[in-house]
Amino acid sequence: MKGKLLLSGGLLLAALAGQEARAQAANNNVIIYIGDGFGLAPKTAARMAMGQGTTGKRFPSDAGFQVLSLDKLKYNATVTTHSLNSWITDSAPGASVYACGKPGKQDNEVISLNPSSGAAIETILENAKKQGYAVGLVSTARITHATPAAFASHIWFRDLEDYISAQYIASTQAQYEAIFNSSPTASYRYTAARDWVLPTPKVGVELDVILGGGARHFMPRTRTAASSYETIVDRNGTAIIDPATGAAATLRGNRADDVDLVSYAVNQRNYGYVNSRDALNNINLSQYGVGGKKLLGLFNSSHVNYEQDRQTSAAWEPSLAEMTHMAIEVLKAKSNGKGFFLMVEAGRIDHLEHANTGGITVVAGATAGTNQYTVEADRPAYVGGGEANYTATPSTARTTNVYASDYMIKEVLAFDYAVAEGRALLGTPSTTGNTLIFSTSDHECGGFAVTGLHDEADAQQNGTKIRTYSGQITKSVAAEAGYATPTNLLRGDGGTGGWFPDYVMNTFQGKDYPQPASATGKRIVVAYGSNPLTNGNGTRASTGVGSNQGGTPGNHTPQDIWVGAEDNTNNPLHAAAITGQGLLDNTSITPVMARFLGLTSFFNTITLRTTPAKADELQGLQLSPVPFLNQFNVGFTLPTAGAVTVELFDEMGRRVQSVVTNQNFSTGTHSVAVDGSRLSAGLYIAAVTMNGQVVSKRTIKL
Repeated sequence: MKGKLLLSGGLLLAALAGQEARAQAANNNVIIYIGDGFGLAPKTAARMAMGQGTTGKRFPSDAGFQVLSLDKLKYNATVTTHSLNSWITDSAPGASVYACGKPGKQDNEVISLNPSSGAAIETILENAKKQGYAVGLVSTARITHATPAAFASHIWFRDLEDYISAQYIASTQAQYEAIFNSSPTASYRYTAARDWVLPTPKVGVELDVILGGGARHFMPRTRTAASSYETIVDRNGTAIIDPATGAAATLRGNRADDVDLVSYAVNQRNYGYVNSRDALNNINLSQYGVGGKKLLGLFNSSHVNYEQDRQTSAAWEPSLAEMTHMAIEVLKAKSNGKGFFLMVEAGRIDHLEHANTGGITVVAGATAGTNQYTVEADRPAYVGGGEANYTATPSTARTTNVYASDYMIKEVLAFDYAVAEGRALLGTPSTTGNTLIFSTSDHECGGFAVTGLHDEADAQQNGTKIRTYSGQITKSVAAEAGYATPTNLLRGDGGTGGWFPDYVMNTFQGKDYPQPASATGKRIVVAYGSNPLTNGNGTRASTGVGSNQGGTPGNHTPQDIWVGAEDNTNNPLHAAAITGQGLLDNTSITPVMARFLGLTSFFNTITLRTTPAKADELQGLQLSPVPFLNQFNVGFTLPTAGAVTVELFDEMGRRVQSVVTNQNFSTGTHSVAVDGSRLSAGLYIAAVTMNGQVVSKRTIKL
């Protein structure tokens, strides 16, 4: 690549050498923010709800023009998002490229690992830790979800989250084995054939901060007695009461091996543990200095609540901004003046888009094929959250003055307030350290679009009560309707503040969030290009029975995404390096971060895409039907003849069935039947192996 992003020859080496020398003495901080599924339109919706385009926020010269912290990032670029084997990526390779650079552009579902060779790929977080930087992960999703996992774990299939959490906590092979050997069930204790080893890049790497959801992958599924780590408590250890139930709020584990990883982290790995907003915001930072405790915070059994739902029903959970703030404070305390690397994910933007929240809702019918698809774009949201999966209507209640678009607007603003925490470090380097910030996304999701405003008067007279533009300019004197003379003009909506969103600010826990001014006000209406009727699923998007009941499967899209960057060094090789290049690939970001931190050898590794050891020999893996009752078929195509192994694994990665072993297949397409009649209901992974190459897909037994 030519240009200032990747300089060549002696100039680059000299620049890197100089920066590495400065990095040894300077306090260098890198924060990469990743909005999962975050395209441009959600940012537009949040900005417009905050009043952009109105008086005082209309022109670049207006003090309030840049409403969002995201808008204030000085340097911008557009990047592609495709993975190695798909024009549309999923979050695993979509995040692995930010963690690993070019070597991280791998197959869908694969986390920082080369599926052709089975080799783990070192991440920038791991390399930075080995060079003395403090490191951390923050997410509103499960902290073991694909995006955070890509920075501190290595796995062939992203859903093996119990293994991801074990890799987080372990920094030696002995620790890794000890985690599994603490299982009360002998069959779950460590075995290399099933549990692999602690990947080499993770050896010696301790995570200083782990904050997010996902307690179910750190806590046992079955317990002889309630764990003290399950009850959500405040700073004093007092149980927090859930107003909806009147009982103590709790977390629940789901580790099939019944390992209590929280207990191991606290008692064996020197982690301080918190599970509430109050406890997090009041930790004793003096305990988290150099050589002190590391921080583990788990705030939900699965994903942290959507910001809208957090505000209405789970205020004991911290906001993304609060998690980010405390992560920064702990990392500064632990860095000993060296600096830190932090990844912050707004993981639930993607989930809203997968659910088509604010677009199409499906109410599951009583029998197959009887689902009801309804447009939700301009209706109050159902009680119970943003997932848009419901089982009855109208018995499922709707909220008052909370609309489906409010979920996305608040989720983006929660992300933006987290970005503001990072931008607070962009002061004078001698005071705050040298700081580089990126904000990006792994992919777009749902084809999210902002389509108009609610119009109570139904001026377009089409029954939707949705309008796009302001009213037409007219003359007050009808006889002058055809005159060119500019007299007696009536501006369309000009006398009523214009045709802009009508929101008022509501303060929650010290942050401003917009809410519709009234039930008849001009609220934002959204839609999705990817929905059950347009994304290839048709009316069979949900059958009305089984695990997909009520689902609206919005898909990822191949749209380019926006990247913003800023630093306080004014060095053209840092944040400014993403500009002036034209279109970039998502692999272009990590070299800039590595250069900033002075990780010279890592920089040299990630800028060169290594050729896979062999051409793909397995193609077109398909499972059908999905889900299945008693049997399903594994289909695959072989460009060349060879020996193939087909195996079935459970969610823990345990082999539950060997279907065929080293059986010779000819060139062409094949189908192998799998008898699942004796399997328990749940998630399974079918894996096909040929000459060391493994491809896999998941399925569900009903």
